Amino acid sequence: MRAPGMEGTVIIGMGNPQLSDDGVGLAVALAVAERVQQRMTLTVTELNTGGMRLMEAMAGFKRAVVVDAMLSGAPHGTVRQFDPQDFVTTKNTFSSHDTDFATAYDLGVMAGVPLPEQVSFWGVEAREFDLFGECLTAEVAAAVPVAVERIVAQLVQWEEAA
Repeated sequence: MRAPGMEGTVIIGMGNPQLSDDGVGLAVALAVAERVQQRMTLTVTELNTGGMRLMEAMAGFKRAVVVDAMLSGAPHGTVRQFDPQDFVTTKNTFSSHDTDFATAYDLGVMAGVPLPEQVSFWGVEAREFDLFGECLTAEVAAAVPVAVERIVAQLVQWEEAA
């Protein structure tokens, strides 16, 4: 059930843009916002941590898209979409600092936080996380337009279905 007054879409770019490929989430989020600015209203948020803060960042929005760098063993620059159900819950829930998204989302629902009905997660396989630098590696930079195209297509689909 959607709370009254919930509207709009938030795109959350995860990571640290000063750690090379870890900044790909924000790079994609900003590029998506620029691409759709004439078509729809989109709020861009930069976030360095997940869990409770991620749940809070999407509170009050009808839809949310989260983009982050990933290390899955796939070729560098691979773009993959995840559903919130794809995430495994953490075994360590002693602190909100290590709460995974699914747990945080469920807690938000139980607390009555107005959370989006539609949430999608996108990952771009990173190559370099350990070096300070504001530039993405070549493989990850080449994946940005691919991620943007896929996310824009999803946003358009959501908009048309509304």
